[in-house]
Amino acid sequence: NDHLKKREPSGDKRVNMWCHTCHRGRPRPMTLEEELGEQYRTKGIDAALNHYRTLKQNYFERGAYDFSERSLNSFGYELLDKDKAAAIRVFDLNTQTFPKSSNTWNSLAEACLKAGDLKAAKRNYEKALKLNPQDTNARDNLKKIKESSRK
Repeated sequence: NDHLKKREPSGDKRVNMWCHTCHRGRPRPMTLEEELGEQYRTKGIDAALNHYRTLKQNYFERGAYDFSERSLNSFGYELLDKDKAAAIRVFDLNTQTFPKSSNTWNSLAEACLKAGDLKAAKRNYEKALKLNPQDTNARDNLKKIKESSRK
């Protein structure tokens, strides 16, 4: 707060910082992706997904974590190159949590495609395209999958 007193306020009232401003009831402030990544690195994907469920139960709508589809998507992409099966599980959870988002289905499809499961990739790209007919990524990848299956 002493540092903030040296700054000119941007509004009519000076802003103060407190421990709860960042920590929000947590001992160590981290993003949801960081929390999940730490659990994954130390205990594996099952522990990370269970930790997500626990955090969501304890902190949802309290502002401590970003429980939007973006957080799980970022975590899934963090895993994609090193552990495709784990990434698929994360993206699958994201589709269950946000079933009406074409982006979650698109990400799951991409992971399935990278894992070599063309059938699942096709099914998930079709779902993404159904939710968002303007999804050019899904359309282009479906076309590539169909062309490769003809060969």
